[in-house]
Amino acid sequence: MTIHKRQLFFSLRLKFLLVFTLFIVAPILLMLYLYFIQSDKIFMRQMTDTQTQVLKRVTDRADDMLNRTLNVSNLLTNDYDVLQLLRSSGQSDLDDYPTYQRVIGLQNKMDNLISYILDNHAIVAVYGFNGSMYATNQDEQILKVMPDYVKQAKDKNGAPAWDVNPSLKVKGLEGNQEGGFITMVRLIKGETTKGYGLVFIAFPIKEMFLVSNGLEEDSPAQFLISDNSRLLWGRNELWNKTESGDEASTFAQTLKATGWQLRWIPMQEQWVQQLKNVRTATTWSVIVVFACFLCIYVLFTLRLMKPIRSLVHAMGKAASGNFEKPALAGGNDEIGLLNHHFNRMLSSLKEMVTTLREEQQLKEEARFHALQAQISPHFLFNALNSIKWLALFSGAKNVGDMITSLGIMLSYSMKQENEVVTLRDELDFIHHYFSLQKIRFNDNIELSIHVDESLLSACMLKFTLQPIVENSIIHGNRTPLSIHIAAYQVDDLLFVTITDNGQGLSERKLAAGATKESDPIRQGKYSGIGLENVQSRIRMHFGEPYGLFMRNGMDAGAETVIKLPWNRMEDSA
Repeated sequence: MTIHKRQLFFSLRLKFLLVFTLFIVAPILLMLYLYFIQSDKIFMRQMTDTQTQVLKRVTDRADDMLNRTLNVSNLLTNDYDVLQLLRSSGQSDLDDYPTYQRVIGLQNKMDNLISYILDNHAIVAVYGFNGSMYATNQDEQILKVMPDYVKQAKDKNGAPAWDVNPSLKVKGLEGNQEGGFITMVRLIKGETTKGYGLVFIAFPIKEMFLVSNGLEEDSPAQFLISDNSRLLWGRNELWNKTESGDEASTFAQTLKATGWQLRWIPMQEQWVQQLKNVRTATTWSVIVVFACFLCIYVLFTLRLMKPIRSLVHAMGKAASGNFEKPALAGGNDEIGLLNHHFNRMLSSLKEMVTTLREEQQLKEEARFHALQAQISPHFLFNALNSIKWLALFSGAKNVGDMITSLGIMLSYSMKQENEVVTLRDELDFIHHYFSLQKIRFNDNIELSIHVDESLLSACMLKFTLQPIVENSIIHGNRTPLSIHIAAYQVDDLLFVTITDNGQGLSERKLAAGATKESDPIRQGKYSGIGLENVQSRIRMHFGEPYGLFMRNGMDAGAETVIKLPWNRMEDSA
């Protein structure tokens, strides 16, 4: 009984209830108490803070757009192609191909730059004093206002000249230019003092402040004031009312890019009155709704704990090694997703354990076969048999050569300290191996090797070439038999090819290889280490994309291609 009470005291349901009471119920009751005592004061302070934050966000947005506009003007005024176009005689030079290319390039740049300013709602134009103009919007209104801005650009002598044009109307931006445009012009000087032309950039002021010029009586009023206290944008009657002192609550922020001032009149009297009218009804509504939600919360908490307990039980079983999927609750909520991911985790763990077990088994088998079958048993028998007969009938120098080759091969095969050798080592081993095979087949087989000296230091696994050469000898079924070994490098890959002039691959083997292109070395009976064992060792050591690939030769016989990563022995060390 004591344990049950202790579990109940520390249960998650009780913790939920305590947290709900301490961090939700108590703060709400405290806020209601403060609301009844100082509701007007709190409301005014919060409203002031909110309005200040809103104005700050609007100002930050405006400053960001103005800075982007300034960056665009910097790019255009310092652009070499723009200077070259403005130095020319005008649009008549478009017949010149380099000039035409510059015009096309400038048009593409300006099209990209307007999306940087305001998603194609802006206007960018380059106006030359030689009469040329290049603009993202070809409306004639833009050309008409250009002379009005020449003086502004020249007065600033290369600095940006900002202004607001409330009367500019441009085709293609209907419904988005209410209140006019914010404009910026800048002289393109180059190496002269008078300049070659100017950059003109304009965008709707509505997009910068996200509010129209026509404001309702109970809406916040915005005004844009120049650095000399001139009204640039806003309703004149509201501005006059503000200047006369009738509106005391005014918020102001300065635009850093232009030095202009943005003023905001919240007109809060109407909001305070509305607050007083709904205060009582809202208070009682909050109390009733709060009580209902408290009951719902308790029921929901009880229901929430059931799948959590089931999940905890399933986790305990998984910790003990049981990876079978439990019957957990589904759904699209967080608990359902948690159960779903837990089931996926169990599947992944089960698959991972199985994969690790299989990989460990394959590694042990590969290690065992590498130790057990380093040289083909039937090859040793045939080699010793050849030595016996040669010793009986000749007693010549060939016996010593065969024994020497056999000794070198046995020494090579018994070196277990390193599985990775160089291509030179493998080719030396093949030379000694083939010298013995030539005696066995009465010199009816020939071996030619053409490998560049720079490739001989490439890394590969020991006993990679011998099973392939042996396979060509056994299954070539043709005398005289010629085997050719070559190697080449492509980027970071090494390819070693072993071709013969034998009978080639049978149709049955080609069909079997075509049905499983990712693992083509699963055909026929091979002696020694075996091609399938070589394939497994290569992929286990270097990865799945590498290995052996067999096909019929161009003229006759079979061709085996070994695909390995290019890596020199000194690099790997």
